[in-house]
Amino acid sequence: MLRIFAIIAVFAALLFSVRANAKPEYLDVLTETFKADSAKLAEKSCANCHVSDSDYTKNPYGKRIAAELLAANTKELTPAILNKVGAPGTPAAAEPAGSATPEAPGARKPKPLVPKNAFHPAIVHFPIALFMAGLFLDALGMWKKHKTLLLAGWYNLLLGATSTLASIASGLAAMTIMHLPFKGLIFSHLALACIGTVIMWAMVALRYKRHDKMSTSLRAVYYVLAVIGCILIAYSAHLGGDFVYGG
Repeated sequence: MLRIFAIIAVFAALLFSVRANAKPEYLDVLTETFKADSAKLAEKSCANCHVSDSDYTKNPYGKRIAAELLAANTKELTPAILNKVGAPGTPAAAEPAGSATPEAPGARKPKPLVPKNAFHPAIVHFPIALFMAGLFLDALGMWKKHKTLLLAGWYNLLLGATSTLASIASGLAAMTIMHLPFKGLIFSHLALACIGTVIMWAMVALRYKRHDKMSTSLRAVYYVLAVIGCILIAYSAHLGGDFVYGG
């Protein structure tokens, strides 16, 4: 029965980890719509719609766009919505309602096989879910003194630590492709993720071939690292969500 529970827990963690959707590349739509100002808009990057590179609360322009998206009942930013709001720096609703030229059917560019976010919003959930599931199975295995649960916790931890490498690589790729600034909130998000990754691999090293044979002192160090890792990963995830959704 415990073996079945452990297998279900592993698959539940994997299923939970893939429930992520990336937001559209708003900056691309913005620069394509207002081509005359594309260089200036690209340089400002996220600061077009947010307060700054370190504060992702929506500025007045970002709030106007959010209001139009809500009114249109969509999360996809289109040239029609931007034309209705106007370019950054111009008054809201620069054009009368309904005056924007609708997009011609089939005029949108096909989405690339590999998106500009490099699948980071989806990949990043693997280390989080696997790490948390591993700690839960570890604690349950220690309480029940059951080696199968401890092994299940070990495999979750190992898979979670391995997936951090793909998560960081995809994040760096997304930053490069989307020309995101390596400062402020994004820098903090990446730095905390890297420290959390080091902690997870340190836990793997402590745990290697000692699943049910760790000394009391070694297990105490292991769980101290686990608590620190949870805090860092949780806050890094919070910063990532703040970057994506703003305030």
